[in-house]
Amino acid sequence: MRFTRRHEHNHGHESDEPGQVTRLAPAVAYDGDLYHLPDWAQRRREERELGRAHATDGQIDTLTLETGSVPRFHELEDERLAELAQIEHLTEREIQQARAEFETQKIKLTESQRAFGEIRQALDDSQRRVRELEQPSRRPGDGRPSSIALSGSRWPVVRRWLPAALLLLLLLIVEVPILYQVILNWGDSVAMTALLAAGAALIMLVAPHMYGRTFRAWQENGSPAKGRWLLIAVALVWLGLIVAVAVLRREALVRPLVVDGQEIGPTSSGVGLLPTMILLLALLVATALIAADLGRRMHNPNDRRLRELRAKRDAEALACAAAQADYQRDAGYAESVAQYLQAVDRRLASRTRQLDSGFDSLGSAYLGGVVEGLHDPEAASWAERIVARRRAADTRGA
Repeated sequence: MRFTRRHEHNHGHESDEPGQVTRLAPAVAYDGDLYHLPDWAQRRREERELGRAHATDGQIDTLTLETGSVPRFHELEDERLAELAQIEHLTEREIQQARAEFETQKIKLTESQRAFGEIRQALDDSQRRVRELEQPSRRPGDGRPSSIALSGSRWPVVRRWLPAALLLLLLLIVEVPILYQVILNWGDSVAMTALLAAGAALIMLVAPHMYGRTFRAWQENGSPAKGRWLLIAVALVWLGLIVAVAVLRREALVRPLVVDGQEIGPTSSGVGLLPTMILLLALLVATALIAADLGRRMHNPNDRRLRELRAKRDAEALACAAAQADYQRDAGYAESVAQYLQAVDRRLASRTRQLDSGFDSLGSAYLGGVVEGLHDPEAASWAERIVARRRAADTRGA
């Protein structure tokens, strides 16, 4: 019998026929033997001792050997017939048990085959999706990951995003003293004012950075009209906040400076309010756009999709290998049961031959013990004749 999977590709083992799974021999083949032949070596030693004892006790002598009648042979023949009946009875039980085991194993094999097929199909789907995704992105929204995610190397990530991170840090450092000057009178202490300024500067950069990440996610995955309107609304709100901050900064610039208790005039002395306002707005908008664009460039949702798909593929590959091993083991075991059933007649014939040969050897061992006990050369001669006559009769019977 052959147990093969016709519609799955082999994973981890090559087969001679395409689309089939290599069958592995089971770790433990089916063994349903209920009958086991006697230990002939031990039995021969016992028969030899018995023959020696009968000769010593006078139960058999040279004259008895000369007549060719050996009473022990009749006992051994009765024992052989009983063993033969036992072989036939236990062989029939072995057949019944093997058939039941074969039917059970076929059900188990069907289940393991189905499980392997499902896992293999899922693995093929994941591999196909990973292959489709393993192409570098050329433009935002093309649904492909970055080249850094494809390579999996850490150094390109550092080399690509370190300048962006340093730029964000530089903008943060610049924004803190500016905002400190704007909210100089808001804090109860210098430390509180500095903390407020640092928090405001961080928000001024992080908020547009996160907006850029969200915008990139929208570019890649799309969103309903409500989501697009929400992005527009957030951008307008942020623009309003920028205008508010610009107004506060303008007020801080036109406010007279007090040095050692004396007013020395505002910082923007000689500069009109409109140019000052335009400059501040330009600086704030540029800062927000830089942070947003960095967020958009640094965040590619497809990178995460690729990592998740690769992890899913690897997990499914392990599960597929385990399912294939189970399927191959069940297939090999089922075939071993089938082979056991097919070898019933050969096994019965072999047992019968071994049984006949074994009891023949017991008779020879008994005669050998008798000859040893009698210490008579003539007895040895008659024993040889009896053995030759028995072998000739066995040959004619065969």
